[in-house]
Amino acid sequence: MLSNVVQTTLTVYDFSKTLDGNPPADFVIGTLLASTNQGTLTFSLTAQSPEGALSLDETTGVLKVADPSLFDHSLHPTISGTARVVNGDISENINIILTLKDVIEEKVFEGIAHLKSQAEVDAFGSNNYTTISGTLNIGKVLENEISDIHSLLPLSSLKYIGENLIVGLNPLLQNLEGLENVTYLKSIIYIEKNENLTSIQSLGKARGIYNNVFINQNEKLPNLDGLENLDVVATINILENPSLQNIDGLSGITRASEITIRENPLLDNINGFQNLEKVDGSITLNNNPLLRNIDAFSGVKRILHLTISENNSLLDMDGLQNLELLPNSLYIRDNPVLQSISVFMGLEDAGVIEITKNPNLTNLEGLNNLITVGNLRILDNEAIENLDQLNNLKSVNELHVMDNENLTNLEGLSNLESVIRSIRIHDNNSLTNLNGFQNLLSIGRDLHIRRNMALTDFCGLQPSLLEFGLGGTYTVVNNAYNPTQQNLIDGDCSI
Repeated sequence: MLSNVVQTTLTVYDFSKTLDGNPPADFVIGTLLASTNQGTLTFSLTAQSPEGALSLDETTGVLKVADPSLFDHSLHPTISGTARVVNGDISENINIILTLKDVIEEKVFEGIAHLKSQAEVDAFGSNNYTTISGTLNIGKVLENEISDIHSLLPLSSLKYIGENLIVGLNPLLQNLEGLENVTYLKSIIYIEKNENLTSIQSLGKARGIYNNVFINQNEKLPNLDGLENLDVVATINILENPSLQNIDGLSGITRASEITIRENPLLDNINGFQNLEKVDGSITLNNNPLLRNIDAFSGVKRILHLTISENNSLLDMDGLQNLELLPNSLYIRDNPVLQSISVFMGLEDAGVIEITKNPNLTNLEGLNNLITVGNLRILDNEAIENLDQLNNLKSVNELHVMDNENLTNLEGLSNLESVIRSIRIHDNNSLTNLNGFQNLLSIGRDLHIRRNMALTDFCGLQPSLLEFGLGGTYTVVNNAYNPTQQNLIDGDCSI
């Protein structure tokens, strides 16, 4: 009779793990993995380096720390060993590799760290602080003096800055290397007047609550890479950085209260704002001569105040096409090639609208649905010939129409009924009449009509308005015809 003999099998797996340095004695590192189809297993250490570092339970295969002093990253960044697993007459070896992390003891500096010289940076860094409870001020910007700081490498142990980071007036500083381990910042990032700074990328790990971000007057800074972890911020000021070519580093921002991008002569796009959704306060884009478009604002649903001025290459504002809450105040000034503001077609009510010195803007398409506005100023737009797109406007606080060289008529204002304070019609040299005011019932204060060199017809001003509806002064001077208030009441309204 034949008998079936089952052959014993033994399967083992090499063991590797990364753990913090300086663990306590008997700390359980893990369990060596081995299996058999029959019988029992026993475990033993046959080699280890450094000797005496490890212990191993012969029955369970649990691997522990034997000598904690040997688990020091600076002495032994790697600990290795070999374990033998035995079942009767067969055995297998398990290779053990342990990688130790360098654990820096948390060390807190309480208060504000003012580091005004390289010597002070070096001395502070020698303490290996991991946390500053308050502000870290690098340089003498608060005293408006330059420093000799050229390296922040001694600060590489820092992980947490409790309040503000200020880096200013450090002409020798080229980068922020040394701050690459900072994972938390709060309140303000202020980087100003560091004339040779070419990178802030070392801030790439930093997260936190940012009230204000100022990147101002850094002559050689080409980009904002390193700020990708910003999300919700209050104020962003990017001012007077002559080498700044992109702001892609702001791509993590989804919400802000105030954004100002001003006087960055090489900045031709604002693509860093492609994830921005809401601006609770204002956006100001001023004097960025190469800025071609604002398409990166296409995700923005809300802006309260908008100023677009002195952007010599900006053709339109179509990037704001998805606004759901339109601005309460709108300033469009000194944009020499701007051709359209049609993106504001949904605007019905506003506090201030000023359209000034946009020589290629031929019409006010975009204000077609405007019904009420606080102050409306149409100033020095030489290509505008009429105000026809304002034909739904009924009420305005102050109306200023000045210095529009080719404006021929005001008939677009024919539905205007009330001016709470004053009207000023000045220096419109092609304006011949005031037709458009025929439905105006009241002017709360003053009417000023001055220096309109072709203006000869005032008949659009109804006598009843001038006799009963004008609450303040009547000033008509230096026009082609200058009737008195009584002339107009009496019907002497043109020549």
